[in-house]
Amino acid sequence: MNFALEFKSHKQASRRSSSIIAYLTIALLSPYISVAASIDTPKFHQALYELHLQTTKGKQLRLEETAGQYQGSAAGQYRFKDTKYFDASNNRLLSHVIRDSDKPDAIHIVEINIYDDAGRVVRDFGSITLPTAPTWPTRTFINFHQYNKELHSFRQFDGDGEVTYESCTGKYENRKINISLDGLDIKPASTSSAEYKACFDGIKSDWASYAIPH
Repeated sequence: MNFALEFKSHKQASRRSSSIIAYLTIALLSPYISVAASIDTPKFHQALYELHLQTTKGKQLRLEETAGQYQGSAAGQYRFKDTKYFDASNNRLLSHVIRDSDKPDAIHIVEINIYDDAGRVVRDFGSITLPTAPTWPTRTFINFHQYNKELHSFRQFDGDGEVTYESCTGKYENRKINISLDGLDIKPASTSSAEYKACFDGIKSDWASYAIPH
């Protein structure tokens, strides 16, 4: 999906679906799942799916669909349908939904991209549940994107408002930039450079304003 096991949107899009399936399979085997507590995660999950419906309504769409079955003793009984929704007029990925093949209203994964007038992603959202509990997310995320000349950066927040990932790619003063930081690596030693500041200074941080995605 626009969505990796590490929940690094727009970093490894081609690997996301398989990574998400792996995550759900592993998570079903673990009794300890960290669930975001600072936003109403079931409400976020439902609102995000409703935003998917609004975003795709009335548009000429191109769909990419695959189907499969989760692995493992706990998850193996569940089959899924994986659908990517593209705007056919410009080929932009609008949303990505993974649902239960046998119960289409049971939404396991939903991700949405929001674009500006120039066609750039300015924020994207994701919500991930287990197939055994499709209304209770085990992970939610909000990514804010920023563009500074030839740089494209985004910062990821989880449902607790914690920064879990940062990415920046492009060019700065004729030098190629490729910054990739997990939450634990975001500290003074890695954030004091001019390149980092050019990437992330001024990026949005009002994640709580998007507890209801829009």
